[in-house]
Amino acid sequence: MSVLKRRLTAAFVVVGVASLVTFLQVEANHETDDQIGTEAVWNAAGDDLNEINKTCSNAQPTDYNHCFIEQMGGYASSDAVAFSQLLVAQKQPRVGYLAGMREAGLVDLGYVVYPGSAKSTQGWVLMNGIPALVNVDDLAMLPRPEMEKDPQFIALRRSHPQMQLAITSDQRSPDASPQIEPLASGGERFVIPYALQEGCDGCTPLARASFGFDFDAAGEFLRVKFIKITTAQP
Repeated sequence: MSVLKRRLTAAFVVVGVASLVTFLQVEANHETDDQIGTEAVWNAAGDDLNEINKTCSNAQPTDYNHCFIEQMGGYASSDAVAFSQLLVAQKQPRVGYLAGMREAGLVDLGYVVYPGSAKSTQGWVLMNGIPALVNVDDLAMLPRPEMEKDPQFIALRRSHPQMQLAITSDQRSPDASPQIEPLASGGERFVIPYALQEGCDGCTPLARASFGFDFDAAGEFLRVKFIKITTAQP
């Protein structure tokens, strides 16, 4: 083999090794970027949930969350348990588990199930941004003063003084997802729907209120912004 060929071969080897290292680094970054992955999804069996609820049924409300998570460790992965612990650590603690997720760009959408003794309910969270979890079902996060200045809201409140914000099961179903809009800054906005209805179980919503959860180009949570009110069709 000539000197030239040996030098070319050596050069190709160096380039090949460098490319491989770069590829592995990119893959490693890709794998570690998402703090919450599919390993955190728990396909809970009905019997398992019944056993957990049976064990925790006598716990005080403040202890039920911790009891559920402790018992959950016997059925679910450590990642699934860590997600539930993260959910309980929010400002409005509520025990639940990740039942599914959907990649959505900078930030991912998580489908949460909140178990109950009588009936489980569905919820959404925004994951893998900064912070790692934003619970869109925490109504305390919503800027209600902005909404209450809206002319449609004022008119509805005048005729329905007991009207309040709520979340209906169809708005958080596992086969639905929020509208996602790009922001001029390079970030993205998740448009999350909420119901406006009388303060009673099973009341038909009077209208829908939409709020935008904004993230910057690095996936950092910026703000919640009131978008609009859409009146229900008669």
